[in-house]
Amino acid sequence: MQVILPDEQIHQIQILLSNLIQKEIEQQLEQSGLNSPYLNKQQACDYLGISNNTLDNWIKKGLPAIKIGKTIRFHIESIDRWLTTHN
Repeated sequence: MQVILPDEQIHQIQILLSNLIQKEIEQQLEQSGLNSPYLNKQQACDYLGISNNTLDNWIKKGLPAIKIGKTIRFHIESIDRWLTTHN
């Protein structure tokens, strides 16, 4: 069985699907914390694809980190800049 829809309905379905996908992407980014420009240690490890020990070594080598009390945060753009100068 084949269903034939008018072009306008096809366009409306495409818009609906696009909006649903966009909302799902935004929700996933919000839940992962990757929509923030600042990452915690675990998020930084995930972002870089490295272990916590490697991250600690990179911090000792100069990876920019922001320390607030016992909390450490990393600015994504600073990580990217540091990586381009240290590869």
